Amino acid sequence: MSALLEVSGLTTSFLTASGYLPAIEDVNFAIEKGETLGIVGESGCGKSVTSLSIMQLLSSNGKIQKGSILFEGKQLVGLKDTSMRKIRGNDIAMIFQEPMTSLNPVHKIGKQIGESLRIHRGLNKEQSKQKAVDLLKLVGIPRAEDIADEYPHRLSGGMRQRVMIAIAMACDPKLLIADEPTTALDVTIQAQILDLMRKLKAEREMSIMLITHDLGVVAEMCDRVVVMYAGKVVEQGDVRDIFRKPTHPYTIGLLSSIPRLEDRQQRLSSIPGNVPSIEVMPAGCRFASRCPHATQRCADDEPSLLSVTDNHQARCWLVDEKGVAV
Repeated sequence: MSALLEVSGLTTSFLTASGYLPAIEDVNFAIEKGETLGIVGESGCGKSVTSLSIMQLLSSNGKIQKGSILFEGKQLVGLKDTSMRKIRGNDIAMIFQEPMTSLNPVHKIGKQIGESLRIHRGLNKEQSKQKAVDLLKLVGIPRAEDIADEYPHRLSGGMRQRVMIAIAMACDPKLLIADEPTTALDVTIQAQILDLMRKLKAEREMSIMLITHDLGVVAEMCDRVVVMYAGKVVEQGDVRDIFRKPTHPYTIGLLSSIPRLEDRQQRLSSIPGNVPSIEVMPAGCRFASRCPHATQRCADDEPSLLSVTDNHQARCWLVDEKGVAV
């Protein structure tokens, strides 16, 4: 049986003064029905560009240059906007990174939730408003009838994020893309939002693509993990394999950077340097300048994704052609 979403060889570029430069290159992954896939990496690694490519919401200077995005076997790359609008918000929904800038400040909450119901389900104004109230109750917002008549600026950050989830869940999507859904929320509200997403996933038999830089969230929420660096997938596999036996030095660095209560006397680990700009990408391994194990081969030649085990790959010369970690 084919996956719900299959991304193959995806390359998305943006127009700069130097011409079109790739922000993500040759990205490959799949999401099965009912699965939660985590996509992790530092800011600037291409996580959000990947999600916007899937949703076909790239800015005017961006375009998909190569690759395939299959959703339930249907090709999304090159799909006409009228056809994509029938999928976007209906079969595939997205929770954006910052709810205050994603919600329309001049429209009431109930109207914004009801918009997709009117477009995709043909509900009238009264029906969509009642459904909006039901959705607000579903995501745990008290006084749902009153909140439906409020404007976004009247709500707290946690409540705005719940509203974003209500909008995303309005049409029972098969795939929910959540881009940093708990950023800027305190840990108590973050836990509530993650519990809510887990509950809705179980109730609706929905798949989730979770974009985050928080590995703690990944460990709690995800079945599989894709680690991205400088626009490329550098490691992917089952969440247990990635956490128990990380292979790529970048993944090892990310995991080593997590604070641990038992090591309170230890200095926090960090990865030196920065993610390279798309205008000055190195010729070999993109992580070589920051890697403690880099050799001349790393500087000259870029490795492909090599198999560590059947369901675990890493883009690193530390993995030989037989799939054995060196």
